[in-house]
Amino acid sequence: MPTLRLAFPTDEHYPFQDDHARAVALKIVSDFDPHIRIAGSDGIDFYAVSAFDKNPDRIKKGGLQYEINCWMAGQREWRDAAPNARAFFLIGNHEDRLRRYLWRHPELFDLDVLRLPSLLRMAELDIVWEKEKGERANQELTLYNRLTVRHGEQVRKYPAYSAKAELESEMFAISLLTGHTHRGGSYYARTRTGLVQAHECFCLCDLNPEYVRNPNWQQGIVLAEVSPDHLAVEAIPFHHRLGKVTAYWRGKEYTE
Repeated sequence: MPTLRLAFPTDEHYPFQDDHARAVALKIVSDFDPHIRIAGSDGIDFYAVSAFDKNPDRIKKGGLQYEINCWMAGQREWRDAAPNARAFFLIGNHEDRLRRYLWRHPELFDLDVLRLPSLLRMAELDIVWEKEKGERANQELTLYNRLTVRHGEQVRKYPAYSAKAELESEMFAISLLTGHTHRGGSYYARTRTGLVQAHECFCLCDLNPEYVRNPNWQQGIVLAEVSPDHLAVEAIPFHHRLGKVTAYWRGKEYTE
């Protein structure tokens, strides 16, 4: 069976993405030429339908349609950078804000036009949506029963601790890539059946949100090569130097 190359850009949070970091990630992914790309995983913020108090200044910049338009434009850029990749949509807690909003307004819940695939026009963007396959579809993607990719739920105080918690939730049975924490971190464990690993996969959003001061977040992107008997993960952190975002991968410097 072939080795699959996977790219996992996560936590872009459109329209609060960091376009400088994204420019670097797009260049790396273009050179990597993945077979699989993850879409979603808190790709869109859904700020307009969140249950939290909202900053009027943010709302003035655009509502829900503006968020959707930003996300769609970003997906077209990812598609151009990785033309040979199938894009799989994974639901993050921010994408799930739409479901929670509709549950608070049940009179709207049965409108097909408000379902994520329709609202985000996934068919037009060639993004795979597998919700019809069952309750856990679009929550994770598993390759060769060796690697599972998900947005993640566990959050611990320090980088890599959340990765460890995700592995513990799986009883160390399979390796994992997760988003959600906006941090990079890797954890490894040797089991009776071999090495398993879990990676927190950074973020590509603005590092200075309004609701927390100086968060310990890191930008970057994670790439993986996986086959039935092989898994290689490359975690690529981004650096902010002299007002520019820079990354180093396989002997090459990438800048915005």
